[in-house]
Amino acid sequence: MSLSYPVLALLLAIAQAVVPPGLSGAPLQDKPLTDHPLTDEPLTVPAIVYPADARQSRIEGTVQLRVSVDPAGHVTSVEALSGPLPLRQAAIDAYTHATYRPLTKAGHATPAVVTTAVNFNIHELPPATDDLVDKQFQPLHTNCQVLSLGRKPDQDRDSDPARRQQALSTCREAVAMAAHFSPEAHLEARATAYNDLVLLLIASGRYDGSGKAIANPNLPEAGALANQAVDLITRSATSGPHRPAVAVAYITRAEVRSLAGDLQGAAADCAEAEEVLGTLVADQAAPDQNKVDRTANYRGQLHETLLLHAVVLDRQHKTADAQRLRHRADAS
Repeated sequence: MSLSYPVLALLLAIAQAVVPPGLSGAPLQDKPLTDHPLTDEPLTVPAIVYPADARQSRIEGTVQLRVSVDPAGHVTSVEALSGPLPLRQAAIDAYTHATYRPLTKAGHATPAVVTTAVNFNIHELPPATDDLVDKQFQPLHTNCQVLSLGRKPDQDRDSDPARRQQALSTCREAVAMAAHFSPEAHLEARATAYNDLVLLLIASGRYDGSGKAIANPNLPEAGALANQAVDLITRSATSGPHRPAVAVAYITRAEVRSLAGDLQGAAADCAEAEEVLGTLVADQAAPDQNKVDRTANYRGQLHETLLLHAVVLDRQHKTADAQRLRHRADAS
């Protein structure tokens, strides 16, 4: 089944990094690997998260970092030079996802090293750490969706391996950044990011005529991420249990389980998705002038889910049950 997402314009034109009071990152000394001076701040604002244990223990101080940047402006490594041990990893994690304007010498891009200080002040904490993480997460997530879902429907998935690898890398970055949210924050967005990466991972394998994986070393990772996505989305209380994102999480995990040969688990996930989508279709029939009509979309997803369920039942040699589901799909 295919999913569509809006393609958002990405505008990354931050001239100077600004970190909220209490968590600041200011360059102390800029030393490129050549003699060419480096004065540019990161183009993206590092989302520095004050560690909960350190905050509770009222640990504060300054962490000095050595940040290595490649000729394209991407951070390749971050090393903590000094500072309180409980705060070092938070500073490293923040600057791992920073990007810099590519440095040039005589017209050629060159790698560089930046020394940066990150200040943690227990008395000047930012009001919403999750908002800082979200500012980093959303561009990564959008780039992931553009790269993975932006190709034409009739374009062969293997026709551009470089784009596929770039999509995998970007989607993994989005999932890594999502891990910095507090446990109950942005659950639905995080689950969607996990599902996007899962779909890329399962698309990278080869399968036999019945849909069983022949060669896909990414299936274990896809399975773990699909489980996390279902856990996140079912914990989210937004608008109750019957939401499109819930159905997508179950459908995605059903696909992974089917490919991995877990037919019983795949059938159970299909049933969960069918129950959610059936409720959404029924809700669309209720009169509401302010409601956007998504009946066709939900019916299409239900149709595809029923067909997937039928395939799973065929592989379990439950031919009669599979046929009944196909009849339901034709009528949906």
